[in-house]
Amino acid sequence: MYLAAILVIGACAFVLHIATRVAHLSQASGDVQLPPVVPGARMLARWSAVVLACAMLARLLAQGYMVGEGDMGMIAPMLRTTVWGWGWLVGAASTLLIAASLFLRRGHRAAWRVTVAGAIGLALSFSLTGHAASAPKPMLFVMLDCIHVMAAGGWLGTLLVVTTIGLHSVHELPVEQRGRAASELINTFSTFALVCASTLVATGFVAAWSHLPTVSALWQTHYGQALFRKLVVIALMALVGAFNWRVIKPRLANADTIPLLRKSAAVELTFGLAVVILTAILVGTSPPDSDDAMPAMSMHAASISPLTSPSFPIPR
Repeated sequence: MYLAAILVIGACAFVLHIATRVAHLSQASGDVQLPPVVPGARMLARWSAVVLACAMLARLLAQGYMVGEGDMGMIAPMLRTTVWGWGWLVGAASTLLIAASLFLRRGHRAAWRVTVAGAIGLALSFSLTGHAASAPKPMLFVMLDCIHVMAAGGWLGTLLVVTTIGLHSVHELPVEQRGRAASELINTFSTFALVCASTLVATGFVAAWSHLPTVSALWQTHYGQALFRKLVVIALMALVGAFNWRVIKPRLANADTIPLLRKSAAVELTFGLAVVILTAILVGTSPPDSDDAMPAMSMHAASISPLTSPSFPIPR
């Protein structure tokens, strides 16, 4: 679910930001006509939307099974009376909006802007169904978590589209133009990625501070240990990104550097995939501040309380 959402966000950022600022990608761009790379980005986003829809449905069924202890009849009241249910409904509506904009409208930049609106709603859904909704100041932390998700998609998702569709478009150019085109593509992406990465670090720090009562909780609690593992992988990913920025990017005027860039980007994306997996584990782990705040209760009571915003799975 997270991976599909990141890819949708990345495809939107590539089409609306990167492709309009790179000369060889924007030659055919306009109010209606879009660059020739857009069909590939749209296809990637469409498949991501399909995966996202399936994952959203599977998550609802799994959550309903957990809440009802096998009684799937608890899904309806869960959707009506819990913050988690309301958040899921926001995500379902956003997924439908994303799918409609990607499948029903073609060749219009406005359709991609609608997809962005759906992606923002989807990020908000993740925040409402995660730990942010149970933080001391839920509205603030839900908004910060929503920004965190969008920044992650802007970094990781756009990186994937740039290294596949973007660099493929460079390879189709005459040899003497490839170095300059690759340099322009990566320079445009680097500026955008730095903004996303900085936003990701800032919002992630605030989220960690809100859930960890002490620094020692980082290694003394299950949630802290899961967060620490994620931070280590993010640091490794940042090192690879810094290598790309400081070492490879200045050499891109030489087209022979492009294969090295592809390999380095593949390593960065591998770390990015690990980050997504660790994030899913982190969301499924109860923060230490919720252990005392949510004592053992029946699953039925947890499911009908309008103040309950359980992550998956619900702590028992």
